[in-house]
Amino acid sequence: MPSLTRPLTGPHLTFRLNDQLQELRRDEAYRRSGRTGRTLAKHGPLRITLTVLGEGVEVGTHHAEAPMTLQVLEGRLRYRVDEGRFEIGEGEVLYFGPGHARDIKALEDTALLLTIAGKDEA
Repeated sequence: MPSLTRPLTGPHLTFRLNDQLQELRRDEAYRRSGRTGRTLAKHGPLRITLTVLGEGVEVGTHHAEAPMTLQVLEGRLRYRVDEGRFEIGEGEVLYFGPGHARDIKALEDTALLLTIAGKDEA
C-alpha cells in the first residue's frame, strides 16, 4: 500500500516486515543515501518506524525527550554511551531513556524498528 494512503492508526494494524523491508530497499532515498524509513504506526505520543541503513551509514546523535527502543531485525549497529562503545545485532533490543543516543552507525546492512514513546510525564 502506498505510504500516503496507508493507515497509521486503528483498532489493530498488521505488517509484513519482510515485504516492507524489500520496498524500503528499492526506495530511491535508500539507493541514494543508504538510509530510509517508514512510519508503520502513529498514535498519540507513540511512533513505530521501520528503518533500513546501508553498511557504514551513520545516524549520528538522536535527541529524544522520550524513551525509545531500537530493535535490530537484521545486521549490526554500533553506538556510544558516555565514553563506552557498544554493539547490538540481529534479535537484540536497545533501550534508551530520555536523552541522547550517540554515534549510531550501521556496521553492515541493517534493518531496525525504532519505537518512541511519549515524553514521560512522571
